[in-house]
Amino acid sequence: MKSCYYLLLLVLLFRLPLPAQVNTDSLRILMLNEKDPAKKTGHYVAMCEYFRMSNPDSLLTCAKAMQEHARKHNNDLWHTNADYYTAIYYNLTGNPDTAFVIAEQAITSLKNSQVGKPLLMKIYSLAGNSLMRLNRQKDALAMFYSGMQQAENTNDIDALFKAQNNIGWAYMELEQYEKAIEHFRKSIQTIRHNGIADRYGTIYNNMASCYGSLGIYDSVYRHAQTGIDIAKKYNDFAVLANGNSIMGTFLAKEKKYSEALASFKEAVSIREKSGDPFFIVSDLAEISELQAQTGNTTDGIANGRKALAIATENKIDAKLPMIHTALAHNYERAGNYREAAESYKILNSLKDSLYKDANPKALAEIQTKYETVKKEQQIEQQKNKIARQNLLFIGFALLAILLSLLFYSQYKRYRLKKEAQMQSEIRRQQELATKAVMQAEENERQRIAKDLHDGVGQMMSAAKMNLSAFESEISFDQPDQKRSFEKVIQLVDESCREVRTVSHIMMPNALMKNNLSAAIHAFVEKLDKKSLQVHVYTEGLEQRLDSNTELVLYRVLQECVNNVIRHAGASTLDISVTRSAESIVATVEDNGRGFDITDKTKPEGMGLKNIRARVEYLKGTVDIDSIPGQGTVIAIHVPL
Repeated sequence: MKSCYYLLLLVLLFRLPLPAQVNTDSLRILMLNEKDPAKKTGHYVAMCEYFRMSNPDSLLTCAKAMQEHARKHNNDLWHTNADYYTAIYYNLTGNPDTAFVIAEQAITSLKNSQVGKPLLMKIYSLAGNSLMRLNRQKDALAMFYSGMQQAENTNDIDALFKAQNNIGWAYMELEQYEKAIEHFRKSIQTIRHNGIADRYGTIYNNMASCYGSLGIYDSVYRHAQTGIDIAKKYNDFAVLANGNSIMGTFLAKEKKYSEALASFKEAVSIREKSGDPFFIVSDLAEISELQAQTGNTTDGIANGRKALAIATENKIDAKLPMIHTALAHNYERAGNYREAAESYKILNSLKDSLYKDANPKALAEIQTKYETVKKEQQIEQQKNKIARQNLLFIGFALLAILLSLLFYSQYKRYRLKKEAQMQSEIRRQQELATKAVMQAEENERQRIAKDLHDGVGQMMSAAKMNLSAFESEISFDQPDQKRSFEKVIQLVDESCREVRTVSHIMMPNALMKNNLSAAIHAFVEKLDKKSLQVHVYTEGLEQRLDSNTELVLYRVLQECVNNVIRHAGASTLDISVTRSAESIVATVEDNGRGFDITDKTKPEGMGLKNIRARVEYLKGTVDIDSIPGQGTVIAIHVPL
């Protein structure tokens, strides 16, 4: 049953901090004598703020006077302010649909106005309040959030805590009580943190409503009493009425029915002064429900019908399920099952999910009392029990399956993660091993090259010098002896050059002293051009690369050329090395005998394996294209 936990104030808290008693005659005199139009508008606002809490009809009269004043001075902002109070009047007198139309138009006119931002935040709150009265809680929530966003953007603390309270109200009506309490607490924290007077008892009433729905009754009493005390201190009759309504519900839960009834009647008497039918209907419905519980069904039916008449006259559809629930309980308690069944049918047609008693099961139970015997009812109840047990079993089974799938998915993810880590570590170890092998190979090359140059090379040079010195000491008897000796010296000389060439190839000075392009050209220059014509093209290699990258590429190209010399039987060789911002591309193409790359019976030789290993070390790729009798092309791509 919808309890008074959901009955709130207007929640339009955007009012001036007026004193408890306002001398309206003095304000009227001030307005008549005021010459400054802006100050006169301020007086109109003060009058409207007073009348909104005491006399709706006077509020409408004042709002119309403000509209005439705005038209006279052609001020759109003042006119919108008058529309704001006109919409409040329609809300107070049970016409929230009209109030919402006016609020929507005002929002459209103020959205692009900088000076109208404070008023815009008030109108967002008003629009949300109208939607709440129209039972459109989700749409109202959107309006309240828009108001909070405006407050945050303009750092308007006063508007911020009021928007937070409104959002809590909407969540409360949607039965999300914990979330509602969270926003109410934020509102109170904003008030206290910024030194604002704690005069807004409606927030405490709202929290009391939520705690009541959650069954935390000690918190209900504490917060409702706080709201009532604040309302009495500031003569806030709307908050006082709502606090009494909430207190009545709490007392009814404690089975203190006479005290609860007194609280509800006090709330009705206060609300009738303001003439707000929305909350009058709610309190009458609560009184009717309480009278059904205490057996006073005659008064309960009378109050329920009175609430229904007011709701119908003022189009307060949001409260119809609450009223019909109270009437159904009174009829049922009075033994009038036909009328009770009719009330439950109406409840079922309303299809309002917020009301727990408005469902087909409750209607079926009343009809069973009226038409069937106890045995049939017991059978139906047993069937329902079995059905619930079956649904519960299916639910547990589905939950177990879902949990199993979840655990399996987590296990698979864990396995994949570990496998990825293992593969990554394997790749890292392979890279380290490749690097170590190449480093060892390069160190060995440099050692051999140094030994050749400093050891064998020096010895060959010394031998040549000794032979040359010995030549001057020997007198050759025969010309053939002279020629033979010169051939020996020439052979030693060629051996020196060969040793020097080999040592330079193994440890390229050109690469140490210059860039990769110069090293490649220097290497090619040492080749025998009679048997192999080599053409070299380089681009973009003027700027030095990483020393390790240059050395690896040099060795790869050196290996490619050596493979051509040893195996291809080619007469021409084209080498191209180009560098871009992202990569280095090298191609080595010969016109030799080629080979069948699809023949899996002939595995790649050590030369090609070395080439692939070195390029993969640089995170690059090697592509080989070869056809028997048509030569071979090796394409190398290395990212930078």
